[in-house]
Amino acid sequence: MGFNNAGVDHLVAKVRASRFDGVIGINIGKNLTTPVEQAVDDYLTCLEKVHAHAHYVTVNISSPNTPGLRNLQFGEHLDGLLSALREAGSRLDRDSGRRVPLAVKIAPDMEAEEVGLVADCLAANAIDAVIATNTTVSCEAVAGLAHADEAGGLSGRPVFEASNAVIRELRRRLPEMPIVGVGGIDSGAAALAKRGGRGRPGRSSIQASSTAARHW
Repeated sequence: MGFNNAGVDHLVAKVRASRFDGVIGINIGKNLTTPVEQAVDDYLTCLEKVHAHAHYVTVNISSPNTPGLRNLQFGEHLDGLLSALREAGSRLDRDSGRRVPLAVKIAPDMEAEEVGLVADCLAANAIDAVIATNTTVSCEAVAGLAHADEAGGLSGRPVFEASNAVIRELRRRLPEMPIVGVGGIDSGAAALAKRGGRGRPGRSSIQASSTAARHW
């Protein structure tokens, strides 16, 4: 799990060899050593290579384990990245005769105003969906526990409420955009809490990751 991997060519080879016949979403991001200013090139390279093998592509701008990656969530960096990917994605869709939606995965560690700026950029660039959220870098929920001061992101219950807050703000600002709710879904009740309706976050679908892996 995560961005530590053998690269996009290795991934494509694995997908080609797979017998899985369900929906395949492929997560793309920049290399660890690529400066933020050049990140768009990495994303475009990945999109070109995975488009033919994915049912949707996740544009990950929120992994806490890649230095500087979350800087792509804001301002000109985000707008430049998404506009380039939207243009490339539309061209690839036309050339292949199949539409591959683009979903953007964002972080939970944002204030409402910051979420609003991200939402405006998603809408302006005709992004198909938003995945909320990645892991949190806040250690408040595990303060005092062993290894609580280690670097990296926390999933599971520590991110549940923060993820829900982001989802609520996204739904308020993007009432028509599909939202995939992620983070802390460790039970049916937790899944229902992201379902939507009065007092609930308002997601369109849910995704389980580390909790599902642990239980399986």
